Amino acid sequence: MPNTLFNVSSMRFQSNLRLYNQTLTRATERLASGSRINHAKDNPVKNYEALNAESEIRVSAKAKQNSSDGAAFLQIAEGTCGEVQSILLRIKELSVQSANDTLSSTERHYLNIEASNLLKEIDRIAAGTTFNTKQIFGNKGDSFSDESRDLNEWNPFSIMRDDKDKKIRAGVLHIGPSANPGKYHDVNEVKVSIPEISARTLGLEPLSLTYQNGATRAIDNLDSAINSLGTIRSYMGSLVNRMERQIEDLEEKNITQNDHVTKIKDVDFAKESTALLGAQIQQQAAISMLTQSNSRINRVLEVLGGGLLS
Repeated sequence: MPNTLFNVSSMRFQSNLRLYNQTLTRATERLASGSRINHAKDNPVKNYEALNAESEIRVSAKAKQNSSDGAAFLQIAEGTCGEVQSILLRIKELSVQSANDTLSSTERHYLNIEASNLLKEIDRIAAGTTFNTKQIFGNKGDSFSDESRDLNEWNPFSIMRDDKDKKIRAGVLHIGPSANPGKYHDVNEVKVSIPEISARTLGLEPLSLTYQNGATRAIDNLDSAINSLGTIRSYMGSLVNRMERQIEDLEEKNITQNDHVTKIKDVDFAKESTALLGAQIQQQAAISMLTQSNSRINRVLEVLGGGLLS
């Protein structure tokens, strides 16, 4: 015969009630957050997987921003080169005009004044071209971050007159979501080389249109300088295309990763709503049964109490 005062039924109902409350709390939390993994204990393995994917999504967004910034940087540099090229074309026009012996020395003098001022304008434009306070076309021959690097292998072109004048500024565009792994050291980085641009480095410093021979030599030097700038612009244009492709690639990967996280974490509203309703019904039933069980004990106590009083 079971011990009446030791209410086993009540204990069982209390245990069941705790389980139903846990189910109710979990279903409510999932429906409120929209995620079926709100704590690591919900699914340790999938929580770890989702956190890794979310981390990659966030850093990929910064890598995409880096790519956009890099493209903007290169487009500014390429635009400056285009303007310098236009100036050189104007100086070439003046040189062709000065090379004609129908001109007087006075006319050549004025042509030379204009050409000299245009060369100064090239130096001024190049020196004033900046991005995020950094001078793009510098003459330091160093990296944009002032870190020590071997710049020789970063020089994809040469517009300088001799080796001692070969000065470039180099930078790294970190366009990937991680560090450079092992032998694939260029996966997440693009090295950018920017040459010094000035009348001196373009080989135009001694340009003079005062005489016919000088004007003829100037035409050849200007052709070389214009071609050099064309090479630089092509190089920068190709890098801008790379940045744009990288942005598209990161965007596509971002979509895929978000879809992956969604499949891991997003709650099944129909399933959780059903679980919530079931837990509410079970909770109410358990409370009712627990109340009845406790009432039986109270009746026994009342009977015992009445007997003692009599």
